[in-house]
Amino acid sequence: MSSRFGGRAPSGVHGYGQLTIFLIPIGIATNFVGGQIATLLKLPMYLDCIGTILVGALCGGLPGALVGLISNLLNSITSPTLLPFALINILVGLLAGWLSRLGVFRSLWKTLLSSLGFSLIGAGLGGLITIIVFGGLGGNGVALITGALRALGFGLVPAVYISSFPADVLDKVVTVLIVFFVLSRVPTRLLVKVPLGAVYLGRRRRRVIEVPDDELALEV
Repeated sequence: MSSRFGGRAPSGVHGYGQLTIFLIPIGIATNFVGGQIATLLKLPMYLDCIGTILVGALCGGLPGALVGLISNLLNSITSPTLLPFALINILVGLLAGWLSRLGVFRSLWKTLLSSLGFSLIGAGLGGLITIIVFGGLGGNGVALITGALRALGFGLVPAVYISSFPADVLDKVVTVLIVFFVLSRVPTRLLVKVPLGAVYLGRRRRRVIEVPDDELALEV
C-alpha cells in the first residue's frame, strides 16, 4: 500500500522501512548517553528522551514509543528505579510523532512551545510515580532539590512538584532544541527514506523557491 510518505504504508511494521529499524537503536543509545550525562553530573534535568523525540519526529509515534520503552527497560537493568518511568517515555514518543505530523518541529517557536506538552507528561505523571513508588524521592539531581524543600518544611506533594516541574520544563526545552537542531541537519537523502521525512522536505523545498540560486536546489 502506497502513501504520501515516499510510497510507504503509514501503519504496520513493514511500512516503516529499514532506516526506521536502523534509527531505533541509535535513538536508544542517544537516550542512554543523555541520561548518563545528567545522572553522573547530577544535573537538575534528565536528558533521557532526546532519542525518543527524534525518532518519533522522523519515523512516527510508534517507533518513538518503542525507543522510549526499550531505553527504560535497558536502563532499569542497572537502575531499577527507572522502570516505572517507561510509561512517560512511551507517551513522549507518541506525542512527538503526532506533533511532527502537524509540522511543529519545522518551526523553532513551535518546537519550544512543544516542550510544555512534554513537560506536562514528564512532571505530571513523573511526579505521581515518584510519590507513589518512591515516596517522593527519585534517583537524580531533582531528588536533592526535593529533599531540600522537605527539609524547609514543604509537604511531600508540593515539594515533588515544585522541584520536578521547573526541572522538567528546563529538560524538555533543552531536549527539543537539540532535536530541532538535529532535524535541521538531517540530509535530504535520509529524509526521503523515513516515514515523516516528507514533513521536513516540504520546508526545504519552500526555501529553494524563496532562494532560487541557493545550493539546496542541487540537493532537493
